[in-house]
Amino acid sequence: MMDDKGYAFTPLAFLLIIPVMLIAISYGNIVNEINMISTIAIGGDVTQATASNIISSLDKGASDAGRRASYNATRLVIDMNGTFFDTGQSKKYVEDYTIDIMNNYTLELCRGLQEQSGRQIYVNDILVTNSTDQIFFPGDVTVDQEDPFGFYVNIKGGIPIKVVENNQTFEGTIPTIRAYVSIEGMEDPYIWANNKFRTSTIIYKFPNYYVSSTGNPEYHFDDSVEPDRLLYLWDCLAGTGHPSNLIRSYYFYDPYGLTFFDRLENNTPEESEGPDSAKMSTFILDDPLWTEHGDNEMISCIDHEYFAGEPGIAIKINNVPIRKPDTNGNPFGTIFYISPEYISRLGLQENY
Repeated sequence: MMDDKGYAFTPLAFLLIIPVMLIAISYGNIVNEINMISTIAIGGDVTQATASNIISSLDKGASDAGRRASYNATRLVIDMNGTFFDTGQSKKYVEDYTIDIMNNYTLELCRGLQEQSGRQIYVNDILVTNSTDQIFFPGDVTVDQEDPFGFYVNIKGGIPIKVVENNQTFEGTIPTIRAYVSIEGMEDPYIWANNKFRTSTIIYKFPNYYVSSTGNPEYHFDDSVEPDRLLYLWDCLAGTGHPSNLIRSYYFYDPYGLTFFDRLENNTPEESEGPDSAKMSTFILDDPLWTEHGDNEMISCIDHEYFAGEPGIAIKINNVPIRKPDTNGNPFGTIFYISPEYISRLGLQENY
């Protein structure tokens, strides 16, 4: 056998070429299969990444939704001129409002991802379209509080999520999501509505206390005794370093106080259904209900005791009663009164 160049091939040489030809043909098929597999893999990555983006975005969305819902709850009480929520209804309001915001947030997120990826997205077995208006329902999202200065938004685990593109489908479930919502920086409607001067207070945590490993608060209110004040009690009263730069008392953890939801409902500590770990108190500055106390001006300045008219006694340094800060931040305000129970609870003494 002779090729076009004039070279002669024996039958044996020609048989040796056949495997090379077969390998070349097979290699071409392999390349095509690799290209096809790569395309599927890339498509699968996009499909799975789309689902992952939704799940990872729900945590931040839940935190933002809870913050907005809690702020709206405080404004509702204040803007309704001190009309409080009925018992148990403030938490329900925050949950329902959070669900509404989560629906809007998640639907907008999914619509955007569908447009970018060309995939169809199902959440909670509901296909997201431009007309879809709800994918989370009561029970899917709940709220609970464990500490005084925030609460948790919980999205229950197991809600199905599916992303579809042609014959490629990713199916999974949303894991349990527990997003923390801070309430610091919000106005306290309980203080605002319970005094006729509509005094504004802002919820910020007193920075000089901590809760020990046994669960007991350590306030350090009398770490230092000066001629006219106790440190850090003075800092808590005057709001030293307060982000608002105004004379506003800090809030401190108090297992005998009120939760955030109690404050939205004007509950007493006896009516509170919240856990002790989620309760707080603050001090009332000045004496905004002085005309209603009659001859008894010695009322404890612990917030819930003050509004209940609980009598207090003065704390003295060298037999001189200490005073609360005045509007200029000097210790010339009204006398600091506090109930004997809270003197003990806060680790204070009657005389220094």
